[in-house]
Amino acid sequence: MSSLARRRGRPAPLRTTPAVRVAAVLSFLYGGAVTALGVGLTVALATGQGLGADTHEYLVFRGVTTTIVFSLMAGGIFVADAFLVLRGARGTGVVVVAGIVVLAGLIGEVIEAVTGGSAASLAISAGIIVAAALPGVLLLLPRGLRSTPPVTADPTPGVTPPPQP
Repeated sequence: MSSLARRRGRPAPLRTTPAVRVAAVLSFLYGGAVTALGVGLTVALATGQGLGADTHEYLVFRGVTTTIVFSLMAGGIFVADAFLVLRGARGTGVVVVAGIVVLAGLIGEVIEAVTGGSAASLAISAGIIVAAALPGVLLLLPRGLRSTPPVTADPTPGVTPPPQP
């Protein structure tokens, strides 16, 4: 860790494991898809076509605009954290946003299942929830600091090695 990073109180960068690389790619892809959803909804709301709902009603307009704002924010966090994770960041933004998506999605899945949703709709929603959760779960796996040497097994267990000069 550089002296400048130590002075500013920044944590040392973490190792970039294969799981972290996969999480970064999945985070980037999911962030791109969520951002595309937000942009598509914005265009549909601005043009008044493609939503299939009367956006002049207050609650419908409020629901669409809330979805747009959350989609754009979540997409930005997923994409930005994908690059930061590859540079050794923890990825807290991805974990928090993925947790929110999973929590809200599971509540919606239960409500949809109880009210008689179709199996295809439930399967699609479950796929969206898993796609959001996977990068967050992969980033929760343990990984050490970049400056930490790799741990190797002792060739002779039970024998104390001689002191190093």
